[in-house]
Amino acid sequence: MRNYLFRRLALFIPTALGVSIFIFMMLHVIPGDYATQLLIGGRNAQLIATEEDFIRVRKQLGLDGSLVEQYLRWAGNFVQGDLGTSYTNRQPVFDRMRPRIAMSAQLGLMSVLLAVVIAVPGGIIAAVRRDTWVDYVLRGISLAFESAPNFWLALLLIVGLLWAFEWIPPISYAAPWENPWLNFQTLIFPALIVGARSSAGMLRMTRSSVLEVLREDYVRTADAKGLPRVAVLFVHVMRNALLPVVTLAGFEVVILMGGLVVIESVFNLPGIGKLLISAVGGRDYPVIQAIVMFVAIIVLVANLLVDILYSWLDPRIRYN
Repeated sequence: MRNYLFRRLALFIPTALGVSIFIFMMLHVIPGDYATQLLIGGRNAQLIATEEDFIRVRKQLGLDGSLVEQYLRWAGNFVQGDLGTSYTNRQPVFDRMRPRIAMSAQLGLMSVLLAVVIAVPGGIIAAVRRDTWVDYVLRGISLAFESAPNFWLALLLIVGLLWAFEWIPPISYAAPWENPWLNFQTLIFPALIVGARSSAGMLRMTRSSVLEVLREDYVRTADAKGLPRVAVLFVHVMRNALLPVVTLAGFEVVILMGGLVVIESVFNLPGIGKLLISAVGGRDYPVIQAIVMFVAIIVLVANLLVDILYSWLDPRIRYN
């Protein structure tokens, strides 16, 4: 296991390198120049600023030199922990991201927990009550959540709360150690929207996996021996049925990160997603690059944790 973890961690380097090159090139081949936008707001009045002004501003922003030189300069600083300086307010990028990471991490964790709480029991019930009205209702709900966009569900929830209770989730955010109740009120509904969307595919995968394992000989033997149905399900069935569910959960991390970007904007949450949208609108390249690399690292770590869970759920899996 130790050698396997070392190899997987070593693979993080080329993967992160590929992501960094891709996002850097994509941002810098977009037509337009931030120095031009900063100096005169457009190309129609370039005579207002002199060429020396453009050279000076591009050097201050790190936009001087070829793309290769700019990338090597940015990558070298990134490896040393310097994420750059924001174009928008000239603050270090890490200082802009730091207070938002905790909020987005809490929202993501709550969303994952809600997705698992909804999907796994729902999938088990749908499998045990196969082809009954319970099964049809659960599958219908999962399909509805999977087909509905996150922003539409969020707006529907806000309108429903306003119509039924004349109340909407707070637009102010407080850390859990400052005001736990306000923090819960602010994040529970966004987490529920993202978690419900992520649970849709997991529920149907859990149902299919449980149905497949229920047909195995050892399960029928356990039933024939008179073991309680609950013990058969949770001891003999679930441990084997969860393997494909864990795989799907690792893939859902990517979708979840995209969902947070939209949800944070709808609910006005000061998280990484909202910062990314504002950075894209302001062409704040250092902030965009840092956030994309942060998301890429989260996805890599999530996939590593999924592989580790494989060996815990199935003792036959060994990483040598």
